[in-house]
Amino acid sequence: MNAKSTHYAARCTPRKARLLRPLVIGKSAAHAIAILAAERRAGSVAAIKLIRAAMAQLPREVAAGAKVDDLVVNEGPKRTTYMPRAQGRATPVTKRTSHMTVRLSLN
Repeated sequence: MNAKSTHYAARCTPRKARLLRPLVIGKSAAHAIAILAAERRAGSVAAIKLIRAAMAQLPREVAAGAKVDDLVVNEGPKRTTYMPRAQGRATPVTKRTSHMTVRLSLN
């Protein structure tokens, strides 16, 4: 039995969110949540919510033994804002987002 949860357009850059991947893969879901709760990296809060959402899809007695099988982080849409600069110019500021997907498996 597997569970999958997806978060689209998470307010975290994909490059920073991918640093969470080796921390949680292969760990139990409860242990991965504990690791991410102590982590100060960007995207850790979104990853905790994803793991909890995936655990909610499993039956309660089975969810405790679930392991994080995979955490995939892809690039999402970019939001562009503009910052005023000297002499009436404006420079674009790109706010990057990421699509995060977590898969839990029972082993």
